[in-house]
Amino acid sequence: MPQAVIYDLDGLLLDTEPIHAQVYDEVAQQFGVQLDPAFQAKLRGRPSRETSRLIVETLNLPVTPAEFLAIRKPIIEARVAQSPARPGAAELVQALHQRQFPQAIATSSTQPAFAIKTQQHQHWFRLIETVVCGDDPQLERPKPAPDIFWLAAKRLGVKPEACLVFEDSVSGVRAALEAGMTVIAVPDPADRDRLPSEVHYCLESLADLLDRDRYPDLLADLTALPALPR
Repeated sequence: MPQAVIYDLDGLLLDTEPIHAQVYDEVAQQFGVQLDPAFQAKLRGRPSRETSRLIVETLNLPVTPAEFLAIRKPIIEARVAQSPARPGAAELVQALHQRQFPQAIATSSTQPAFAIKTQQHQHWFRLIETVVCGDDPQLERPKPAPDIFWLAAKRLGVKPEACLVFEDSVSGVRAALEAGMTVIAVPDPADRDRLPSEVHYCLESLADLLDRDRYPDLLADLTALPALPR
């Protein structure tokens, strides 16, 4: 039985990934280029600074990554403030909280960005006791390095191997696997074939865990989930 759960944020608990993709593309189009879906897929789950660097360098844009981010900032902040919850996310967090099960978030988002994205969902985000953001002063390396998951486990007071991670991005899954944790992937359909073969389970939605016919006891079944076809 796992002793704690760690969640990603973007694309896992909140449906922000389409917003991020659209805004990155809009900013790139200001310089006469468009981001193709394959390139967009490689950017999912990475910190905004790293994503901006990859876009600027790959597409040879006439701005610095910092300048690209400055253009993006007001656009993305206005849109992610309206981010809806992913199906099953609030219900899962609330169910685990009722069982006094330790929960944490490990997100590449900065603390200010995290506050904006979650402001309309505080009734369930406040139930998650630990949050590690991408700008945490104790975080040395971002995803796909495992550091953020190790830091979350440390603050929960749980060993890495006793943590269960829910992730949607390929880079996040790799980071959690390298951290030595059990990983349940809830990927974008376009990413299913790109997941590392070591991933423990793959779900279509967090809402799958709330299907009482398939999972009559939520916690008991967390360690006995069927691997769904990719």
